[in-house]
Amino acid sequence: MNSLFQDNLAPFMLAAWAAGVVALLLAAWLYLTLRRYRRDQKIVMGEGRDRDLVAHGRMLGQRMDELAHDLRRLTADFESAGRRMEDCLTFRSVIRYDAYRDLSGMQSTSVALLDGHYSGVIISAIQSRDHARIYVREVRNGESREKLSPEEIHVLKEAMGLKTKAPQEAVGGGVLDD
Repeated sequence: MNSLFQDNLAPFMLAAWAAGVVALLLAAWLYLTLRRYRRDQKIVMGEGRDRDLVAHGRMLGQRMDELAHDLRRLTADFESAGRRMEDCLTFRSVIRYDAYRDLSGMQSTSVALLDGHYSGVIISAIQSRDHARIYVREVRNGESREKLSPEEIHVLKEAMGLKTKAPQEAVGGGVLDD
């Protein structure tokens, strides 16, 4: 009876042995896969971290939120600085000329100082042998309410970046725009 029992158990033993081998191979495959995942996790998270990937992902999400907040703040600051820059003197031009044709050395000067909206002033210092005069003309959006001399028109257009022909006997300084 013992041999009959053993003969009946042989297929079960063979199946158990095969299941054990399959389980052992599956365990080895799972171990190698887990080891590869842990190696990749160390690459992503660095050495000495006791967090899992979910906690690391949450921390990265919080940092991204902080960076987005900082980016919004910097964008607002940049826009504010741009608006302030438009109000600064940005465009300028200088021209020297002989206003009365009686002095040598072109002693008269006109200067245009404009902001980003082409608003500002034109300052003209007119020199002659017996007197000197200074004129200040307001400019709004590239236009003056007062009548401008040809030299003042030239210095205004030059400051605005428009190409004009210089009045006779004038020496222009050119547009310097930052």
